[in-house]
Amino acid sequence: MKAVRLTQIGHPLELQEIPVPPIGEKDILVRVRAAGICHSDAHYRAGRSTMGPLPITLGHEVAGVVEKIGSQVNADVTRKSRRILIRSAR
Repeated sequence: MKAVRLTQIGHPLELQEIPVPPIGEKDILVRVRAAGICHSDAHYRAGRSTMGPLPITLGHEVAGVVEKIGSQVNADVTRKSRRILIRSAR
């Protein structure tokens, strides 16, 4: 899959091809259609805040479509092809 990633502090983000992650029994896999880059992501890129080992995919406000559903995910919560919005706290 394609991902725009931070590979070096202070450098432009890079479009890279990375493997699709496997999902666990309690996970869902979302095909991202849009992802917001916010001020905290800009701070990571500038080196003002630490994020962890590089390279890393920025963006934690995501809209997309459910692609796969783990076996223990409640079917009332989501279904394949459902459009969803994810906002995760870091």
